[in-house]
Amino acid sequence: MPRKTGYLASLLNTPPLIFRFQFNPDILSEKKSYKYVDANAFGDWGFDNASNATGLIGTLTGLYTDLKEIGSVLSNTKPQEAQEGEPRVFSIDFNLDASRPGILDGDDHYGGSIEPDLATLRSFMMPSMDLIDTAKFIASGFRQPPCRANPPECSFSYGGISLKCVMTDLNIKTTAFQDDGSALRADVSVTLKEQTFSISPLIEFVKRNINVAKSYNRKGFGQDLLEVTGISALTGG
Repeated sequence: MPRKTGYLASLLNTPPLIFRFQFNPDILSEKKSYKYVDANAFGDWGFDNASNATGLIGTLTGLYTDLKEIGSVLSNTKPQEAQEGEPRVFSIDFNLDASRPGILDGDDHYGGSIEPDLATLRSFMMPSMDLIDTAKFIASGFRQPPCRANPPECSFSYGGISLKCVMTDLNIKTTAFQDDGSALRADVSVTLKEQTFSISPLIEFVKRNINVAKSYNRKGFGQDLLEVTGISALTGG
């Protein structure tokens, strides 16, 4: 299998931005948070849901709800109710080195420079126009620029991760310099926050559930099912 690398890209920006990771990142961390709040009450100590239900399925469902409510009362802790999710946040630490070719560079990296890399990364943090706004600006005879330009959104792809995001932080630490004072080597850290107003969450939803289905195809999955449902404990297995 040929070597692959990852990208940060904004093809609709003016000019289009494509940053290719020279080497594999040192660290790629993913954080996902979800907001929960305390419920208004502990729940009733009793079997009101089961007694008010009709039919076998309804009674069993009500009984299960009653048992969960009793758990909150026994622990004197209000249940947690889900509110809304926070965007996923990716933190990536990686290196740039003008003296060494990267995975797909061939014999050298930009002829021995990382200045093009740094310029591309910095452009993700600077206001700019997309191709549509640029076309409108040109069509107006350069008389009607956009009221306010924003930094471009960023498409991040690496390994199995592919999503639309915004770059919220960029930290460049130059660790070695060339004779002319330009950067020879640099340690770079970027923070990306998922942009959910895009098609990527739908694609991610499909991919995630396909991989969840693949997780069932492993040795011992039947025993796993017995353990997590409590059947194994009841049967003494």
